[in-house]
Amino acid sequence: MTADLPPAIICQVVKVHDGDGPIHCANGAKIRVAGVQAPDFASAEPCRKRRRGYVCDDRKALASKRVAERLTLGKRLVCQPVDRSYQRVVARCALPNGNSLSCSLLARGAATKWQTYWTRYRMGGCA
Repeated sequence: MTADLPPAIICQVVKVHDGDGPIHCANGAKIRVAGVQAPDFASAEPCRKRRRGYVCDDRKALASKRVAERLTLGKRLVCQPVDRSYQRVVARCALPNGNSLSCSLLARGAATKWQTYWTRYRMGGCA
């Protein structure tokens, strides 16, 4: 963790972009969920080449987003920053019940473990 990262962020979730973020907080923070990767819109597999470009199946991305919304929307998360990515804070977030958001997304099949970052951010095990 670099010195310019803020302390823990209390995030009242007002919007979820997709399964791994950014999660938009009422205080303006944008958080990318640490250690996991979820399908992205417009690039979700399977994409098929067509005459006018690629056609992607966004159903997996939408399903992942809906899981993330059910877990977080309108709730208060406590997020510990571990890095920055673009204009977002990458953070390990705890749900109101104390469970890891990353582990909860994995358990529900909404994301996969991104091993490189899981190790780098010392995510630990999931219960």
